[in-house]
Amino acid sequence: MNEIIEKFKKCVVQIATPYSSGTGFILFSKKVIVTNYHVVKNCETVVANGREFRKTKVKVLFIDPFLDIAFLESPVPDTDEGPVISKGPVKEGENVLAIGHPFGLKYTSTSGIVSKTERDYNGIKYFQIDAAINPGNSGGPLINSEGEIIGVNTFIIKDAESLAFSLPHFYIEESLESYERFFGRSAVRCTSCKKTDLKENLVSGFCPNCGFRFNK
Repeated sequence: MNEIIEKFKKCVVQIATPYSSGTGFILFSKKVIVTNYHVVKNCETVVANGREFRKTKVKVLFIDPFLDIAFLESPVPDTDEGPVISKGPVKEGENVLAIGHPFGLKYTSTSGIVSKTERDYNGIKYFQIDAAINPGNSGGPLINSEGEIIGVNTFIIKDAESLAFSLPHFYIEESLESYERFFGRSAVRCTSCKKTDLKENLVSGFCPNCGFRFNK
């Protein structure tokens, strides 16, 4: 696991906004930083800090409030190297590792297992894990024993022990596909019709496809 932790220190970043702080991770081949929407909510830009670059402002490129996922511009050159998203199934009892910046404590890693692979919450299927997750971990990667990303650590149940939830890898892939044709421009995915469109196409804050009121 030490080798995996060292590898991920190159791609795990700390994110700060006027309202909160959290974690993200760089997908080098996709030229984006992945994090949770609630970490960057109400922000056009945020401050990112990582091992591969100095603290800098980066643009929020894509947000999906329903899945609670966001993409930020990456300040490092794209490459085919670095961690990849898993393509395989995730099994209950599988060993996992979470890396993030809980309470500002940089590059904290915790380990555990996948307690349940399909825990439904508000219509979304999450991985339930028992690895310790705390405020500041949101948006960080959940990693399997092969060093692949299998999820985005998203939330915990308050006052409970060993109850954390990670957004599965297939939702990351779904979001990347949804945003692909808009790459480099600010886009949003509608909570109602699930269609992605450019922010500039919103009509007074309403989705141009279905008329749903969008809150940034």
